[in-house]
Amino acid sequence: MKKFLLLFKFTIIIFFIFISVYFIYNRKLLNRYYQERLIFKTKKLVSIDDGLRGNIYDKNGILLVGNKKVYNLTYHYNENEDILEILKFLYNNFNINKDEFLKKVNNSYKYEDIILKDNLDEKKISLVLNSGVKGLFIKESFERFYPYKDTLKNVLGSVGPIQKENKNYYLKKGYKLYEKVGISGLEREYEEYLKGTNAKYKVNNDNSLTLISHGKKGSDLYLSIDINLVNEINRIIKEELVKAKKHLNTQYLNDAFVIVGNPKTSEVYSLNGQRYLNDNTFTDISLNNINSAFTMGSVVKGATISVGYKYNLIEKGKKILDGCVKLKNKTEKCSFKELGYLDDVSALKMSSNYYQFLIAISLLGKKYTPNMDLNASEKEFNIYRDMLSSYGLGIITGIDLPNEKPGLKGNIISDDLLLNLAIGQYDTYTPIELFNYINTLAMKGKRISPSLVNEIKNNDFIIYKNKHEVVDNVQISNDDFNQIHKGFYEVMNNGTGLGFMNKNLSPAGKTGTSESFIDTNNDGKIDTKTLTLTMAGFFPYDDPKVSLIVVCPNTSHNNGKNKDYIYYLTSKISRRITNIFNEQKNSFN
Repeated sequence: MKKFLLLFKFTIIIFFIFISVYFIYNRKLLNRYYQERLIFKTKKLVSIDDGLRGNIYDKNGILLVGNKKVYNLTYHYNENEDILEILKFLYNNFNINKDEFLKKVNNSYKYEDIILKDNLDEKKISLVLNSGVKGLFIKESFERFYPYKDTLKNVLGSVGPIQKENKNYYLKKGYKLYEKVGISGLEREYEEYLKGTNAKYKVNNDNSLTLISHGKKGSDLYLSIDINLVNEINRIIKEELVKAKKHLNTQYLNDAFVIVGNPKTSEVYSLNGQRYLNDNTFTDISLNNINSAFTMGSVVKGATISVGYKYNLIEKGKKILDGCVKLKNKTEKCSFKELGYLDDVSALKMSSNYYQFLIAISLLGKKYTPNMDLNASEKEFNIYRDMLSSYGLGIITGIDLPNEKPGLKGNIISDDLLLNLAIGQYDTYTPIELFNYINTLAMKGKRISPSLVNEIKNNDFIIYKNKHEVVDNVQISNDDFNQIHKGFYEVMNNGTGLGFMNKNLSPAGKTGTSESFIDTNNDGKIDTKTLTLTMAGFFPYDDPKVSLIVVCPNTSHNNGKNKDYIYYLTSKISRRITNIFNEQKNSFN
């Protein structure tokens, strides 16, 4: 019994020793854990905006957008500072008053550097460095610079503060509200790649900073754009606009657009838009290629004749006599002149409106008779528009730029407007849509979205490469496309487009003339009819390597005694551009 009691006491003692050790150990362990959690929860980490944005280069590696070092007047809280001295210095030398200073300070954290004035010149930098004012110093930062100034600047885009309407979007992505982001053009479209990674610092108890991780430069964009070609075409456009303005009937002619690219990939080599100003200067409006729409005229007949092929409304090679169409209670509609007997190829060659009208009438299951009613419905309009959109006309093309806007579709359904639609005289299209169309036609129905960025690199490693994937196919046969190609070849070599493109390149294409209406005195009323001239083509005919579109809105107008005079600006521009390629064609083979 005595031995049992001793054993029991010993067991109890051992048990309590074990329990005590266990609680002491866990208390220390838990204490350490919660201390670490407390440190983690209360540790302040800040990002310093020193992660440079990536550069933007053209297809030959020429810098289009880079970073330029600038020096900023900066404030950082200093416990030894004299706030009155700071305020006096800022007001006397930088015209920054107390309210402006306090507003910036109160909207920032104590440990942050606050930029009070950016992009200082050498005189101001020296003034701050020699002032001895505690709390103020000079800090380096970078801003975007454009070696080619305004050329393509609205396409390349700009960088700026986060806009109010986008605040929540960027906060969710981990941005600080003071950071700058791409706000337009390629800068905005490729923000996630261009943005640098900022350095991270731990904020110490005395508000000093300890580096946690270094900043990293953003990725670089390599475009399909050839900046030398862009500059050469801009020179041609400006020279030809100046010449054109000296001719009759060009009062409202101010703009010209050009796009050059690769029909096999739909990548853009040159995107040009120039506006002639009254003081004989120009402004770059290249971005208008994706958001300004015009009636394009006969240039789109490659798409509208496809309706005839798809629905078996055309007998290839069969000739008909060109003429006019007179619908009930409507004015007569004709080709630009009597064209004689035409088949499907020569109808394209000579740009017969009558041939297209007969296709539209046949689509309704009817044969033309004078003063007939067509009773066209939305169904026929949709058939045409579906075909046009499969070529890239009347839709968003998908080019890699923000805010692309498609042309407008007319909302009135009538017999004569169906005929207008069939010859490109109703709906409007943007120049980039016209570019998408001619590429699709050149590639016999394979539509690829136009693009500006070919690849993205980070430290010479390719992290993105454009695959130029097919997004749609035009539903007509290869034989049908062969007929259209023959017609387009005839246009540029023997037809209405003769002289528009250098024949040595073996070009194919189509021209267009369309009626437009403008408000000349800004009173909100359309008062003047004008003509818009267009062309779209590719070369060589048998193996397309280059595509070209030219759009010249309001080339002439329908007022006054010289109303019938037309200056064919499109032919002047397109001929000179194709001459460039003729001189350098080996580099594009």
